[in-house]
Amino acid sequence: MKRKSIILALLLFLVVAMVGCNNDDEKVTIEFWHNYSASDGQVTVLETLIDEFEEVNPNIEVKHVFMEWGALKSSVVLGADTGVLPDVLRGDIAFVPQFQSLNVLLAMSDFEDYVTQANKVLDSANSSNLMGNKYYGLAANTNTKILFYNEDLLEAASVDVPDTLDELWTAVSSLKSESVIGMVEPWTGIWNVGPYIWSEGGEVLSPDNSTAEGYINSQTVVDVIQSLADLYQAEELAGPSMDPGATGDTDGWASSLYAFELDGPWRATSNEAAGINYGAIPLPEGSEGSISVLGGENFMQFKNSSVEKQEAAWKFVKFMTEEHAQVEMAKVGQMPVNLAALENAEAIEAMPLLPVFQEALLTAKARPVIPEWSQVEDIIATKVAEAITGTKTVQAALDEAAEAIDDLLG
Repeated sequence: MKRKSIILALLLFLVVAMVGCNNDDEKVTIEFWHNYSASDGQVTVLETLIDEFEEVNPNIEVKHVFMEWGALKSSVVLGADTGVLPDVLRGDIAFVPQFQSLNVLLAMSDFEDYVTQANKVLDSANSSNLMGNKYYGLAANTNTKILFYNEDLLEAASVDVPDTLDELWTAVSSLKSESVIGMVEPWTGIWNVGPYIWSEGGEVLSPDNSTAEGYINSQTVVDVIQSLADLYQAEELAGPSMDPGATGDTDGWASSLYAFELDGPWRATSNEAAGINYGAIPLPEGSEGSISVLGGENFMQFKNSSVEKQEAAWKFVKFMTEEHAQVEMAKVGQMPVNLAALENAEAIEAMPLLPVFQEALLTAKARPVIPEWSQVEDIIATKVAEAITGTKTVQAALDEAAEAIDDLLG
């Protein structure tokens, strides 16, 4: 009997050991590609968050891989052919339609609790994931543009902070002097000029994104671009994409050359580093209100992953879009999309302008969610620069833009 007991005990030990081995074998490892910045401390925070996630999900391991913006995009394009893709990725909102056109993205709205999680984030930020009737991502972080102004320059010229776009153009003109240029616009794509167009009721493409004719070259858009062209010709507006010899916006702010700029949260960081006395408000209203542009990144998942990895990656995405992770990322410069995080005192302390950005985000608009968008915006940027600098009339330049975009959209 004693011998049988020993044998039974040994067998029990072996069974337990085998179960333990099977549990180890069932551990799911997911690969996460991203472009969080190491220099801003974002990678350090990410690694801490991954440790926390793995602690509450011991059967999931997250291996993160940093890639620059361009490398993220090109690696997925290459992976569409080779099959070498991550399980989850955090990338620019413009990547969603481009990657979906490659037929590699997972429709994340197919997860049973997608709607529950999506309801925790800003609708405007998550709108960039919608293609057809499905969402191919979940908002990770967001940004938009607000109007920054040099308080000392406005005070010295007795210029009030503008409430409307018309008042903004007047203020820009009023601030011109030998040492001051009223406004800087570093680029002429829709990321920069879109807010002025939308706030005055203009559009870039038709509602179904099929044509530019009658939209990018409408009278409303012509009038908006003409306003910018008039400021440029009077040397009251500057920017490197219009004039390669112009002082860059960061250097221009540091030397108090520029008084106004529509920009994102990074402008506050740069101004504070330069010791600039600045203020910031949502974009002044046009005839249709204040409508800024939506930026940011989304989490995406891929169809080539196994079902187990897809489920594990979805758990990770949900963790990263909850209040705690979003607040921690806010401390290193990532604007939250989680609604609770946007109201969190720690996040606001880390990003004092968060309430101003949040107000702007309520009406912010995403650029058209189409695979060809990068090419479309390049066409617009080129033609708007020609219009502003007077190389062509505004109408002629925008007519050419409409024709080129329609040829592209085919």
